[in-house]
Amino acid sequence: MSDLLEILRRLALQFVASDIMIQRSNLVYAHDEEEAKQLLDRYPRYDIVPIAQGDRLVAFLERGNHKPKIIQVQHVISDGTPILDLVESLSERQYVFVLGQHEVVGLIQFSDLNDPMVKLPYFVLLEGLERHVADLIRSDVKEETLQRFLDPKRLADVKKKMIGLQNENADRDLVNLLFFREILEAAVGLGLLHLKPDDLDDLSVVRNRVAHAATVEMVESFTDVRKLAKVKSICFDLLIERG
Repeated sequence: MSDLLEILRRLALQFVASDIMIQRSNLVYAHDEEEAKQLLDRYPRYDIVPIAQGDRLVAFLERGNHKPKIIQVQHVISDGTPILDLVESLSERQYVFVLGQHEVVGLIQFSDLNDPMVKLPYFVLLEGLERHVADLIRSDVKEETLQRFLDPKRLADVKKKMIGLQNENADRDLVNLLFFREILEAAVGLGLLHLKPDDLDDLSVVRNRVAHAATVEMVESFTDVRKLAKVKSICFDLLIERG
């Protein structure tokens, strides 16, 4: 497990904020408060317009506010911030400015978490959790055990597949045939994990979104950002607790 945690640590450092940010050169920004208001009127889908002073972005105007705000430490993250940590920042506010070499070099809004790059650290994180929990329950999962967690139709399907694999001399066991959520539910039922029903729901939803790489977005609303932050926290808590 210590090897897995080290892999996750290195992965978290590999995918960073600068990989998904809107670069300064591609930002629509204003040079004063009045121009910022005009840009918000012109672009209804924008909720924020940065304001430049000379060559630097120093302030911003949010939709619904009458006065600009100075960009301060609570509004920024480093360009090297791991994506998994970026998600936590975006769960507290809907955008962050990205700082590089002591100046703002980009902007990330919560909708930018739909960049395919974001799915990569979550894929490995959830894959690591699944493998860890599968190993945790493997010695306890028997046909009679599964009767407690699977409905009769699903149990019959698992048993049929298991017979087929045995006939082909495949080196597989019952746990290998379980879906992600089923593995977690079995661990909870066996008293090996402590997860609430809504935790299971959130883990399963994010896992499904990660698995459907091209067809499903990671976030459809700001609520989904908080779900991503929660899933990251649950995964690390479980892996560290059991590591």
